Amino acid sequence: MGADFGFTAWGRDVVRIAEPVSARTPNTSAPRARSIARNGGVTLDRSGRQITARIHRGSEASVAHLEFAAPDPGAVAALREETGSRTEPDDAVHAALRTRGLLPALALEAADCSCRARTTMCVHVLAAVYAVAALVDHEPATLFTLLSGSGAEVPSNGPTPRWTPIAALDVRDYWTAR
Repeated sequence: MGADFGFTAWGRDVVRIAEPVSARTPNTSAPRARSIARNGGVTLDRSGRQITARIHRGSEASVAHLEFAAPDPGAVAALREETGSRTEPDDAVHAALRTRGLLPALALEAADCSCRARTTMCVHVLAAVYAVAALVDHEPATLFTLLSGSGAEVPSNGPTPRWTPIAALDVRDYWTAR
C-alpha cells in the first residue's frame, strides 16, 4: 500500500476492499491496478452508492460497476453526529467511531466488469476501487454520498461541457479596457 492510496483512515478502509488483511497471498493484479488509477486511467461517475468507472488502458477500454452496501442507519447517524460542524469527516471522526464500537468502513456489495476476465476482482474493478480510495482521500465528504445513498452531490444536468459556445459570450463584456 503506497502513499497514493489510503493516506487517510477513510481511504485505508477503501483500500482494504482491494487488499484485504485476510488474504493469504498478495493480489498479482494490484500493482497494475494501482498504476492505472494513479496515472488517470479511471473516470468515475457517482450515483448514490453506485459507481460506474470507465477504465482506459492502452487500446483497451472497460466499464466497471461498483455498488456499496447500505450501512447501519445508526452508524450513519453517529458519523453525522461525530462530524458535527465540520464540513468533512477526518481521521479523528474515524477514531471516535471506532472507539464507540462502530465500523465506519465502506463495504463492496457487488462488482461487475465488461472485460473478459472471469473473476469478480479483475484489474479494472481493482483500479476502480483504488480510484475511489483516492477520491475519498482527497474529498472525504464523498463518504456522505456513498454511505447515505443519496445522489445529493451528483449534478443532475450532466457533465460539465468542455467548451463554451461562442454565441454564449457577450462581446461587450469580453473586450473591456482595464
